[in-house]
Amino acid sequence: MSFNRLPKFLYIIPLVLLALAITNLAFLPDGNASQPLSITASTEVPPAPVFTDLSKIADKEFHNFSKTPGQKHISTKLKRGGTLAVVLDNAGINRVEAANAISAMSKVFNPRNFRAGQKLELILEPTEETGKKAGSLQLAGLSTRTSVDKTLVLNRRSNGDFVARELLRETELNLVRVQGEITSSLYLSALNAGASDAAIIEFSRLYAYSVDFQRGIRAGDSFDMVFESYVDEKGNTVKTGNLLYARLMPRKRDLKLYRYQTPDGETGYYNEKGESARRFLMKTPIDGARISSSFGKRKHPVLGYVRNHPGTDFAAGTGTPIFAAGNGVIERSSRFGSYGNYIRIRHSNGFKTAYAHLSKFGRGIKKGRRVQQGQIIGYVGATGRVTGPHLHYEVYKNGKRVNPMTVRLPSGRKLRKSELPEFSLTVKEIDSLIEKTLPVTIITQNNMETIDKEI
Repeated sequence: MSFNRLPKFLYIIPLVLLALAITNLAFLPDGNASQPLSITASTEVPPAPVFTDLSKIADKEFHNFSKTPGQKHISTKLKRGGTLAVVLDNAGINRVEAANAISAMSKVFNPRNFRAGQKLELILEPTEETGKKAGSLQLAGLSTRTSVDKTLVLNRRSNGDFVARELLRETELNLVRVQGEITSSLYLSALNAGASDAAIIEFSRLYAYSVDFQRGIRAGDSFDMVFESYVDEKGNTVKTGNLLYARLMPRKRDLKLYRYQTPDGETGYYNEKGESARRFLMKTPIDGARISSSFGKRKHPVLGYVRNHPGTDFAAGTGTPIFAAGNGVIERSSRFGSYGNYIRIRHSNGFKTAYAHLSKFGRGIKKGRRVQQGQIIGYVGATGRVTGPHLHYEVYKNGKRVNPMTVRLPSGRKLRKSELPEFSLTVKEIDSLIEKTLPVTIITQNNMETIDKEI
């Protein structure tokens, strides 16, 4: 190729480089100078954006963006069984463009984790591509809240590619202490004292291993708990964090539990002696239920005559989750005569547990599957020979049915002697926090974190 045909701007490049080199030499500091080189800006440099600005992008800036002339704002929800691809297709976005948008989003958040009812905000704009029909629209942006403190924002770049960002709301971490006396129920008493639903549920599950909430709790028994609470800039609670300390005093017993992470990375709750709150089997594998029929002789509500009742019945509303009482393998998961929908789990040490009258089985609950303690295996129902929705719960020991409420069970994990010194330090730290503070809100820690991921 002839040099005469080179683009004219190529001749300018050497001159620009030479000018830059001369400028750099002129500004090189004198080796004997003691003062650092100072440069005065001709214009005022704007301050860097603070985290607060970023945390408001999802709620304000995205909607300001939707007010651009010619753009169309669509607010929709994901239907049961629907997908993001279906939502975009219904909005008129072609499949190739929808696939590109979903691909960019997947690098920040998995669209398969969307749930029915998920609210989505779409921004459409007129397409600029030639060959497209007049009035055709393309995706300009998308916004959706993926959790109580996270928002996903997707935008189109000028080159047509998509960029996804995940934004965290600015939050402040508070440690909250709630204590009081039980009047009607633990749940209502703790709720009225200021505890969150999540904290109460975790508190109840911890003591479900060792306390019979139907017969072991009386009015006047007291409770105490310390948990993390995340609040926004307006002081509204965004979410509940970890439960750090729990104390229940039923019938003059004093049961304290501390959250502790062992050297091998396992987090659990232990009493002052280093004994785990988690037992071999849960006494009550269901939350918020009452015992409607105990183990032993009783008059059958359907058959009308006295016969042995080989388990414990928990009355609860249809659909209430049922948990695996312990780790084990599912022996049976099917319809089983008068038991209706039935699950039986084989545990170690010769123990088995059975769950009857379920409305439906949990996801993936099949014969041969291994389950973990506390895993949802089914839901309360009224299948089989029953008069109303409830869980019929049985415990087998070496092939013989035993009373689930009184059977002696193997204990859970106990910390080794080498682990006790570190555990004792954790106990002292939590006790110190409790002593220094009054119930309700204690020690505030800043946890202002904003993540802006760009792919």
